Parts: sequence; C-alpha cells; structure tokens
Amino acid sequence: MSASGPGPRPPKRPLGARTPTARPRKVAGRTSGTEDPVVDAPTDIATQDAPEPEVHHEHVEWPVEDEPERPAPSRRTTGLLVALVVLLAAVAAGEAFYLYGQDDPVVSSERPVVTGKVAATSAVDAAARSAVDIVSSSFRTYDEQVDLAASTMTDSFAEEFRQTKAEIREDFIAQKTEVTAEVAAQGVVQASAEQVVALVFLDQSTTKAGTDLNVAQYKILVTVVRTEAGWLVSQMETI
Repeated sequence: MSASGPGPRPPKRPLGARTPTARPRKVAGRTSGTEDPVVDAPTDIATQDAPEPEVHHEHVEWPVEDEPERPAPSRRTTGLLVALVVLLAAVAAGEAFYLYGQDDPVVSSERPVVTGKVAATSAVDAAARSAVDIVSSSFRTYDEQVDLAASTMTDSFAEEFRQTKAEIREDFIAQKTEVTAEVAAQGVVQASAEQVVALVFLDQSTTKAGTDLNVAQYKILVTVVRTEAGWLVSQMETI
C-alpha cells in the first residue's frame, strides 16, 4: 500500500445502532415532541355563525315613595270649625261689652263681682287693714290714732269719725282704755271697678285700767272706694 493512496476507512456503525440523543422528558399534559401542541377551544357551530345580539341599556326610573297624602278636610268639618270660631268670638265680644262697654258696671245679686280678681283682692286687703286702724285705740296715743284712722277714710266719713271720737275722748282716756284688734278672716261681698264691699272678721280685745274687760269677735262690712290716693273707707257697719 502506497503512501498516496486513500486513508483508512472509518469503522462501520453496527446495524441497529443509533446516535444517542437526549430523549424528551414526558411532561404531564403534554404529548411527546419538542413543541407543545396547540389545542383549539371547541367552537359551537350553532353559535359561531349567529350574530351577537344587540344590548340596549335602558334607563329605568324607580318609583320614589312619597309621604302618603293626607285627605283634605271635608266641607262639613271645615264648616263646624268656622262656626265654632265665630261662636267663641261672639261670646268674648259680649263679655267684653258687658264688662267694659259700660262706664260703670252694675253690681247685682246675680253678679255681685264685676271686676278682676286682682283688683278685688287688693281692695279687700285695704279694707281689712283700715278696719284694724279704725277700731284699735289707746288712751296713751288717742289723738295720734284718730289721725291715723282718719287718713284711711274719705273726707265725709272721716268727718263723722272725728266727731264720734271727740265725744268719747275724755271718758276713754280717764278709764285708761285700750282696744286692740286683729283680722281673723276677710272676703269680698260686692266688687266693681270703683267700689268694693268687704266682710271683715275682727277679734277685738278691750281693757280698762289694765284689767281685761271684754274679748269678742265682730263682723264688719267695710265699703272702700277707689280714689287718687288709693282705696279709702267710705262706710263701716257692724253686723
């Protein structure tokens, strides 16, 4: 064999022999091969060709719950209310006319008090205080007490009172007489805006020369009239 001849042949591969290649690993869910199979999703033939339905979005207004309507008052009810208002107004007007429509409200046995409670109470209080000042007397302060009592009276009644007190003055002082009085009860008998008659219960105690002489209770009707100086006594009467 010469040096220029072909070189030695490579050894032949035995039959059945294969080039070793890395076998693909089996992955769960995959088939053998180098690429993942592409699986098309099943298509429904019935819906594949059908056009998509048009969707119309309509604005729906939901009903709003309002407060229940109150039934209007009936004509009969309205008429009764109007009649009642008219009646009350007429009564009030009649009362006002009776009390204030006259210059001097008339006192009667059916209606002895025709003035307000406050005015009547004030007049009765003045009558009771004046009765105590008029009845009370002491030989020590006789003249001063006469002047005090006279200041609670009208001029005409004060003149009568002074005349009576002057007639008994000497005996009263000589016997060292003292008379005290307290109001036990009082109330109104008749009352108008200008004149009030009060009933006054007096507990009276009389002593002479320091000796208890008499303790008694008297009921006196005291009439007072309204003047610029207030309520003044115009008359007193023991009953």
